[in-house]
Amino acid sequence: MPLGKLQVLNGPIAGKELELTKALVTLGKPGVQVAVISRRTQGYFLTHIEGDGRNNNFPIVNGKPIAVHTYALKHGDIIELAGIKMAYVAVM
Repeated sequence: MPLGKLQVLNGPIAGKELELTKALVTLGKPGVQVAVISRRTQGYFLTHIEGDGRNNNFPIVNGKPIAVHTYALKHGDIIELAGIKMAYVAVM
């Protein structure tokens, strides 16, 4: 399975890249919005962990909230979480 990484697109750490080498990577800001990216044999998956879903405070992928569903990440997906935009990149 190819490794994945996230490229931060905005905010104070814009341009930084985060390699997804661990089985679980937690993202976001506790008390605001938290999600996890899990590495499985089928690929990488984004899951909402914390945030007020009643106010549509779910992670957004390509402009759409993922709600309570686990989302299978694809190369080029744009993730918005706690005000930060990131691009998912599959690395060969």
